[in-house]
Amino acid sequence: MTWKPSNEPTGYDRARVAQVDPIDAAINELELPFIRLRKFTGILNALIMQIEDGGDSPEVNRSLLEALRAAVRHQVGDRRGKAALRAIDNFERAEAERWEQIKAGTLPPIELTSEEQLDDLMQKGYTLLQAGQRTAACDQWLEAWELVKRMITPEMQTTMDFDHTYRGMLQSVFNWCSDLEMELHNAGLRDPTYHEHRVRYVNEFLIQFPGESNDEGCYIQFRRAEGEALWELGRQAEAEAVYQALVEKLPDQAWGYIGWSDQYHWGRGRPVNYERAEAILLQALNRPNLDDRANVLDRLVSLYKAWDQPEKGTRYAAELDEIRAREQTLHQVSFANGRLVSASSGPSTQHTSPAPKPKPTPQPKTRKRKKRRR
Repeated sequence: MTWKPSNEPTGYDRARVAQVDPIDAAINELELPFIRLRKFTGILNALIMQIEDGGDSPEVNRSLLEALRAAVRHQVGDRRGKAALRAIDNFERAEAERWEQIKAGTLPPIELTSEEQLDDLMQKGYTLLQAGQRTAACDQWLEAWELVKRMITPEMQTTMDFDHTYRGMLQSVFNWCSDLEMELHNAGLRDPTYHEHRVRYVNEFLIQFPGESNDEGCYIQFRRAEGEALWELGRQAEAEAVYQALVEKLPDQAWGYIGWSDQYHWGRGRPVNYERAEAILLQALNRPNLDDRANVLDRLVSLYKAWDQPEKGTRYAAELDEIRAREQTLHQVSFANGRLVSASSGPSTQHTSPAPKPKPTPQPKTRKRKKRRR
């Protein structure tokens, strides 16, 4: 039976791709003008694309190597291109040995860097999520988190620092860290063990990346996650302490109060305590500089409806309507101003409110932390 190579990718093979480097170096040493040099680089890039993640064909690779040889001879001749031709021959011999190992089943496994291992674990988790296998996905991601902890250095204060350091990664720890937190919650709804994992993870996260505590949105998300998980585990006193500490640390952040209040009337199969939920939301509304009054009002109105006391929510509903009307007016004015500015041939003389600053994102990849929605 004729042997046929697999067309299935096996993962990025850094060592195999590195064997192309001597060919690249020899071609660059020819010091050709760019217009002529690119005739080589096009073929070389095609060869790298074939071999970098497996699933390639030796026949295709041989054709590309022959094309490279022909290009060398055509552009500079055998004598001047001697080093480049020798590098091509050396690569071809190494490839022939590799294919013999594949046929014999003796090819060593690809040695992955830490970054590649982390990319693989994170991607496997996303693939399992798409297949509806939440607990299996979380198992992969918890293993990835252990690897992240080993890769962190003292200089890395935030997940953005981590992504800056490991620029070659395909995945972003900056985004993924929130995905892991939320999926541990989802997995915990079936298996409470994952609530335990969630409590451990959020505390380790804030210790490993101490700079994230300066991001109020991130800090609230992770402390809320801790409180939710503890509540799900029946450890209400510990959860209360977490929420209490959160609103004391950030007294003007609405979502700390909202998360705390939700535990008293949104829990699965738990006895509700509308009075306590109401008291927490009213505590928030007593803050004159509360950052998101509208969402607290919305929660309070919903609570009164669920409590079958909608009349208590009448004045709060009216205030909420006023806030939303003002926001709608501001949005319309901003939209109109934006159209005026964009239509102008010169700088606008109108004074408008500055646009909110976007959250800094790591370079070279554009990343934005996902907002928590409940």
